[in-house]
Amino acid sequence: MTEVDVGSLSYAEMVALRAKLDSEIQDKRGEELKVLADGFARKVQAAGFSVAEAVEALQPYVDPASPGKRAAQNATLKVLYRDPADPANTWSGRGRAARWLADYEAQGRKRDEFRVAST
Repeated sequence: MTEVDVGSLSYAEMVALRAKLDSEIQDKRGEELKVLADGFARKVQAAGFSVAEAVEALQPYVDPASPGKRAAQNATLKVLYRDPADPANTWSGRGRAARWLADYEAQGRKRDEFRVAST
């Protein structure tokens, strides 16, 4: 392996080197992943399964938070507003105002009247 004395490089040279390294790393990652995937597919097919079946069997190993917003969607939001007439009616203060709160506001009442006291 060739060793580079990065201490002797200018800032611009270091930035250029980093860009080249990032590109090379991505290329190498793609190559190695393809080799692994090809080997996996061959083993799965040799065992008599389809690749689709293998992918489905791998689903429990997929991190549920990484494919999107599932973890955030499942988070319980703090109640900021409560309907005094029906305490089951609440609103977190996110998104569009709850219908019950919008109705009160249409009657001229203020949103702060319904704010839950901090505990």
